[in-house]
Amino acid sequence: MAAVVAAAGFSSRMGRFKPLLPWRRGTVIEAVAAGLAGGGASPVYIVTGHRGAEIAERLTPGAAVAVSNPDYRKNEMLRSYQVGIEALRRDGRPVQGTLLALGDQPHIPAAVIRQITDRARARPEAVVVPSYMRRRGHPVYLPQRFFPKLLSLESGQSLRNLLQAIGEEIVYEVVESDCVRRDMDLPAEYESLRAQFEWTE
Repeated sequence: MAAVVAAAGFSSRMGRFKPLLPWRRGTVIEAVAAGLAGGGASPVYIVTGHRGAEIAERLTPGAAVAVSNPDYRKNEMLRSYQVGIEALRRDGRPVQGTLLALGDQPHIPAAVIRQITDRARARPEAVVVPSYMRRRGHPVYLPQRFFPKLLSLESGQSLRNLLQAIGEEIVYEVVESDCVRRDMDLPAEYESLRAQFEWTE
C-alpha cells in the first residue's frame, strides 16, 4: 500500500514554509513521511513543487521519494495527487491502492494510520475514509481500481468530487481523535497542534 502526500504549495496563509517547519527533532514533512511509513504505507511519494529540492533533502532515502509537480504554481491539491499516482504507475510498483495524505498533518499518530491501513487490507476494493464525529478526515485510502477516475478529474475539481461520485463505495473508519480532521494553515493552528501532539504518539 503506497502513500501520496500533497506538499507542493506555497504555504501563503502560514507565512512560513510549512513542510520545513520544526516538528520534534526534524521537520513537518519528515514527520508526515515517518507516520505514514510507520502506519504501513510503502512506498511514500512526497509530491513537491515550491522549494521542492529542500524538501527532497530532508527525506530519508529509501523511506520516501520526492516527485515534482510541474503545475504546482496553480496550487491545486488534486494535481499533486494525480502526479503522485502517475509516478506510482510509471514506476511499476504493484500496490493494492494508496493513501492520499496531506503534507501538513505531522501530528497523526502511526497507530491511527495503521487503523486505516488495516481496514483497507480487510476491504481492499473499498475506499476507506477516517471519520471523527461523523466528519471526514485524512488520509483517504483509494484502491487501485479508482486511479483512472482520479486521473480523469479536471482542473478545478478535487478529491471531494470523486468521493461524492462514488459514495456507495466508501467505508468509514471511525477514529477516536480529531487529529484526522485538523491541519495547519495558520500560525495559531501550527502552535496548537504542537502543544497537543508534537511529543505524543
